[in-house]
Amino acid sequence: MKTPADGPICGAMFNISARRLILLALVALGALGGGHASAADCAWHQHSKRVVRHVRREGRVRRVVRVRHWWSCDAVATPPSAPQLPAPPLPPAEPEPTANRLGVKSAEYMFILSRPEVSAGAVTIELNNQGEDAHNLNLQLESGGGPVLAIPETASQHQNTVHFDLPAGTYRLWCSLPTHEELGMHTTLVVGG
Repeated sequence: MKTPADGPICGAMFNISARRLILLALVALGALGGGHASAADCAWHQHSKRVVRHVRREGRVRRVVRVRHWWSCDAVATPPSAPQLPAPPLPPAEPEPTANRLGVKSAEYMFILSRPEVSAGAVTIELNNQGEDAHNLNLQLESGGGPVLAIPETASQHQNTVHFDLPAGTYRLWCSLPTHEELGMHTTLVVGG
């Protein structure tokens, strides 16, 4: 099917698609007093985008792939028979809360952190033991200063949640059960200021 954008002049000079022409026409109608589009005047479309991030975990840079989804509204022409009321103003966007919570998944001889960095202050740490053996979690500043903070031994397929007040710095995390640290159960956590 040919569109107006396929013509010899329009297609060659402007490279405008039919969808963009319709959108420009709708914008022009709105500027001439055609009113505002409401949710009923929309054709909703879901979009997806693959997002790749590189995250430091267990001292190594890991590639984390997520798929981001969002919806958009393509305006649909409506007859100008009834005037439409303007949409109510949107409330101001709330700032995203900074979660001071850290999930630590443990399995045989490894820890996986839910995030590489948390904010200084009150931090909730949840040890989720997915391994076959019991594991614990110890935290201490890498400089060796300060006390050793500990989450007690957690049985296989169980969770243990503890609250700590952590000052800023880089912390060493490890399992203190015999030979677990030597077999790879250690990582670092950055606590920001």
